[in-house]
Amino acid sequence: MLRGLDQVQRNLDKWYSDGILKRAAEVMAEIAAMLEGYAKSHHDYQDQTANTTNSTRGFIAEATPKVITTVLTAGMAYDVFLELARNGKWAWIWPAVEENLDEIKAKLQSITQ
Repeated sequence: MLRGLDQVQRNLDKWYSDGILKRAAEVMAEIAAMLEGYAKSHHDYQDQTANTTNSTRGFIAEATPKVITTVLTAGMAYDVFLELARNGKWAWIWPAVEENLDEIKAKLQSITQ
């Protein structure tokens, strides 16, 4: 008879929930903040009212044991036109992700290290 299996399972569950899941949520929050800061400071449009810059946010929208959803968004109704008009001439949301892909990958890889 195998003894202690329940204790091992509880310890593994605790390590998973307190360790890797917690670290993953922390890293995703770091990524969200990094993308928000980059998007707010790297754009070609003229933000005359500062509404677009002030409404640009990076945050964790959902966190479950299987998926952590991080969002980079802007809150003005016209922002979709900035992002998509004229073949993305004034886009800043997706370019923020593209320009930071290496840093995002490095942060994600650090979760299990």
